[in-house]
Amino acid sequence: MVIYRFIPLIISWILISAQNYMNGNKLLMVASLVIPMLLLVMRRPVLLFVQWTTFFGIIVWIRAGVHYISYIIDPNGNYFMVVILFSFLSLWAVGSGLLLYNDDLRRLYRL
Repeated sequence: MVIYRFIPLIISWILISAQNYMNGNKLLMVASLVIPMLLLVMRRPVLLFVQWTTFFGIIVWIRAGVHYISYIIDPNGNYFMVVILFSFLSLWAVGSGLLLYNDDLRRLYRL
């Protein structure tokens, strides 16, 4: 079933949208919610665009981790859990983008 490959992608973009909302950037929040909806357009460039923007979602999580650590600076602070959390979110974004590499999807989007 091809639809199961879209669920992690949609969750990833909802999380990125929530992060943009927390940063106070409502325009990026709306754009983050629109990107997975572009998959309704059944064309090859749209699939590749969604894939690569999902890969660039790593930048959002790295920036969020750096911002969080710089905002709550503690001289003897242990930031291990913060690094683990944002690393997991980065890997989730990459994994959800990699799920779009599938033969069924390639046939569906005429690749």
